[in-house]
Amino acid sequence: MTKFRYLSLTFLFVLLPLSASANAGTPLMWASMAHLVLGNALIGLGEGLLLAILFGGSKLRSILLLVAANYASAWAGGFLFAKHLPSWTDITILNIQSWIVAFVILAFLITLLLEFPFVWFALRRSERKLSQTVMATIVVNIISYIALVGWYWMASGTTLLSDLEVVSFDDMAISEPCDLYFISLEGDQVFRLDIKKPGTVEVVAEVEAHGLSDRLFARTRERSGFDLLVHCDQGESGGEKELIVLENFSALAPVEWRMAEGHSETASNTWFNFGAVPSISQSNVWEYYTGFWSIEGLNGNNLVTGEKVHFSLELPFAAWPIRNATQLEGDYVVAQIGENQICLIHPPSKRIALIARGKGPMVAKPKPTSESE
Repeated sequence: MTKFRYLSLTFLFVLLPLSASANAGTPLMWASMAHLVLGNALIGLGEGLLLAILFGGSKLRSILLLVAANYASAWAGGFLFAKHLPSWTDITILNIQSWIVAFVILAFLITLLLEFPFVWFALRRSERKLSQTVMATIVVNIISYIALVGWYWMASGTTLLSDLEVVSFDDMAISEPCDLYFISLEGDQVFRLDIKKPGTVEVVAEVEAHGLSDRLFARTRERSGFDLLVHCDQGESGGEKELIVLENFSALAPVEWRMAEGHSETASNTWFNFGAVPSISQSNVWEYYTGFWSIEGLNGNNLVTGEKVHFSLELPFAAWPIRNATQLEGDYVVAQIGENQICLIHPPSKRIALIARGKGPMVAKPKPTSESE
């Protein structure tokens, strides 16, 4: 009971700062910080007492070793799972639920492996056999691990999984013709995809846009029409540049709200392209905006009924900000989720589909074929 009382107090300690300011971070950030800094000491205390009571040995020795074990496994596991494993896997909305189960199991096994030597030394004077040490390692960890999984799950954002049904792109019904433009994963080509005709992808330009935050955007021409440009960060050399990809390419294209309202003459990169979602629809029932943090995700407000929706994903191993969004006819939204998932979302029906893998997307209405360039 003492262990869970301390965990409850730590949980309150984490939550109180969050209510003060949304700019202070996200619940997951605070939960991770509390776990890595303070939580491991409390968990080690509980596990050490449990080890001594159930399997014998010195309480002080067990507590000191299990506290050290928890700090070692937490920091090593955090470094592995948060920094490396996500980059070694290809996680998308199509397979993330399976990956959640896999990561939970793998993290538990790694925890047992890392903490086994500490348990062995804690029980060494009790002349325990190897099998008994293995059992002790499992028993003292399984309770705390269940608590930790619940801790991180409560602090995570999961509505992108729980509230949206993943469907095929073919199941989405777009009422008006729209062209999706996006940069290839390699950053060397710009593709165009007819959203009403899945699979119709063509290369429209060659570019040098290799940065993660490089993206496409539209700018209004002096007289009429829109130009398609690419925004590129210059990496270590600093600075940014904008290059024209296609001139007068669209009948109606979304203009970033900062540019449309006169707050900026240049487009922002992907990382800072959040806020009010521009629309190429003339009959919106919903209005949307995206937040900065991954847990803020995509938010929608029904202008008629007042209904609100919120979809986001922020897990310890998968935090996906939503960027570069465009609202289409029928209150659909095309957006980049994470680094390279381009998705079509329909908040009214709570469905989502993966369209393509790429970055910096933008959707525009095509020019009439009879119109001259």
